Amino acid sequence: MKEKRRKGRGTTLRQYLGEEMRDPEFRRLYEEAGIELRIALEITKAREAAKMTQRELADAMKTKQQTVSRIERGAQNVTIETLEKIARALKRDLQVRFVPIQ
Repeated sequence: MKEKRRKGRGTTLRQYLGEEMRDPEFRRLYEEAGIELRIALEITKAREAAKMTQRELADAMKTKQQTVSRIERGAQNVTIETLEKIARALKRDLQVRFVPIQ
């Protein structure tokens, strides 16, 4: 039986990914995902950790909820400036690192 949703909130990213990762094709595509999707997922995780809705994040950034939705879907290329706005709205520090390829 499906887990009961919290009132006023949809499925969390963690719940969604937990279910979808059971599908081998989804898992393969997820693991091959580009930087845009990885950034989108990091933004979504940070927003959920801050217990903010997309609308609340949008309001804090002085933008529209639809913009946040596009960013979180990886459907909008984001600039460093936009990432900094998101970080400030989430009361986070933005860090960009180069790490060795594994």
